[in-house]
Amino acid sequence: MFEPGTLGKRLREARKRERMTGAQLSQRLGLAPSQISRMETGVQRIPAELLPVWCETVGITLAEVYGVELRHHFVQIPFPPLVARLYGQLPREFRRHIHRAIESSYQLWKSRR
Repeated sequence: MFEPGTLGKRLREARKRERMTGAQLSQRLGLAPSQISRMETGVQRIPAELLPVWCETVGITLAEVYGVELRHHFVQIPFPPLVARLYGQLPREFRRHIHRAIESSYQLWKSRR
């Protein structure tokens, strides 16, 4: 896979790009600043259920935080975390419409290349 602490490092870089302090992030996520620091440095594991919210808060997608080496796992999740969560709440028939729209858009794009 990849080195321990890689996710934390990428999340820290995203947080800094957003000009957010560890204290500000901890307040938004409801954690202690020391927990943020330990997770970003790889000392403490990042809970899977926290990762989408953390990504959304610092403006990075799950695919970006996992990196190019694991991007293939996210091919079916083309949305940022907030959109993915909203998408997950839609009824199945609406999701099918979205799939068809994406497929049609892809075919149109492909035909114009």
